[in-house]
Amino acid sequence: MRLVPLPVFAAIALFSTGLAPYALANTDVTEASRDVSISELSMQDGTSDNSICVERYGDGYTVSPSKEAPKRTYISDKGHTVTLVDRSEIMGQGIFAEHDRFMMTFPGNEDEEIEVTQFVTGLIGGDSYSGVFTDGTCTGKVSVGPWTLP
Repeated sequence: MRLVPLPVFAAIALFSTGLAPYALANTDVTEASRDVSISELSMQDGTSDNSICVERYGDGYTVSPSKEAPKRTYISDKGHTVTLVDRSEIMGQGIFAEHDRFMMTFPGNEDEEIEVTQFVTGLIGGDSYSGVFTDGTCTGKVSVGPWTLP
């Protein structure tokens, strides 16, 4: 059972997902942020020009809960908006696996929302996790670090 959720980018939430460390269970994380690292970006259709992916995700960003938006919405330091739509998880033997679906807007293109799907794994009670994501055009790896309190 998670005590403090954080949608990924997910969490992209990408990307931001709800995988919070037990160490922060009694801490107010409404101001907390997490670093999201993106790597191995590629086009889902296999074409070699992945410039749209680099423009959307770069090598990562930092996400924080949005003060102006609903509870499951996060913003990045580079202008991304990530809203968790759906999440499912499996836990056992000290490991969790999570599937997240969220809507995301990108810097310079705030009018278009893109659906992002990610699968991440980590150790129960850990403070970071990693996995893969796709938005139907771009794919890549995502790694999300621990909460950082101001």
